[in-house]
Amino acid sequence: MPISPFLTDAFALARRQGWSRRQMLGALTGGAAATMLPMRSQAAAKELVFASWGGDEIKSLTRAYGKSYEAATGTSVVFDGTGPTEGAIRTLVDSGDVTWDLCDADGFTAMRLGASGHLSSIDYKTVDPTKIMPPFAFTHGAGGYTYSYVLAFDTERFAARPPMTWKDFFDTKNYPGGRAVYRWMNGALEAAMMAGSDKPTNPYPIDLTTALNRISRLKPNLQTWETGEQVQQMFTDKTISMACIWHTRAVALAKETEGKIAFSWAGGILYPGCWVVPKGNPGGIDAFKLIAHMQDAGRQIEFTNLQRVGPANPEATASMPKALRDYDPTQPENLGQQVVVDSKWWADNFDKARTEFADMLQRA
Repeated sequence: MPISPFLTDAFALARRQGWSRRQMLGALTGGAAATMLPMRSQAAAKELVFASWGGDEIKSLTRAYGKSYEAATGTSVVFDGTGPTEGAIRTLVDSGDVTWDLCDADGFTAMRLGASGHLSSIDYKTVDPTKIMPPFAFTHGAGGYTYSYVLAFDTERFAARPPMTWKDFFDTKNYPGGRAVYRWMNGALEAAMMAGSDKPTNPYPIDLTTALNRISRLKPNLQTWETGEQVQQMFTDKTISMACIWHTRAVALAKETEGKIAFSWAGGILYPGCWVVPKGNPGGIDAFKLIAHMQDAGRQIEFTNLQRVGPANPEATASMPKALRDYDPTQPENLGQQVVVDSKWWADNFDKARTEFADMLQRA
């Protein structure tokens, strides 16, 4: 199950902007070794294998990380794009033949895998916890970037009275049309909880009965999306008038449609992308050195510039160039309108929420 395909969509957006496969591989790995080789024996001796959300182009990090890390340490970074799902990491560690040194995971996944003994604790003597937004410095995961679920809407459909809150999203009488939410329900459950108020409120702990009943009332005009391209096509086909989507895709839609699709930060839900280290990783402490290298504010700003994700380092937020602030969910004026994900709630309740959400979707 693709629990965290967010970067996959970020890289799909790069392709839409005209990047070739060669440019993607060269720029995103910064000249470091970039390959789909899953086996460590196939790569060079001095290396770190970084598992990310692959595809034909390695869904990994920005050019600054790979190139500068290899230049500074002599250690290359090999990107394995087969996808570090929670199940894949569990299986790898349980096999005793760990080939990954670093993985991209959600905060709640880091908590779940840490509790089950499948991840090493982050070495916060090597990794600087002050360079991570406080909620995202987990015991078994270090926040590396941020993204938000936001409300995107068709401005032509609602020219006279644009929807600006999740209460509007669930108001199909005054705001008719189809709706779309993420297939794996992140963002959707929080939105449903905030729909009871005109202003963003703390949606946690999520009451699954309340949230799922509200989402269910959107049927039969409710659709689910798994990739950003899917939800973009829904807007293009006019089968939906609103969606709860990643802010990166909302930014791209607003630009490509010249404002026909817009979005609001109000009630957005900020999530972290975390770097985690599978227990028994072959590179040992070097994995934490790579994480520390990626904490550099300048490199995180470059990541924002290329992918429109937000940084995790508060210094990067403070130093963000003016031209990028509108895209950065961690900017004070943007963050102040949002809520921050409760990763512990998701860690404790993900399985139950997934089952009940799927059951709700299947019911007539």
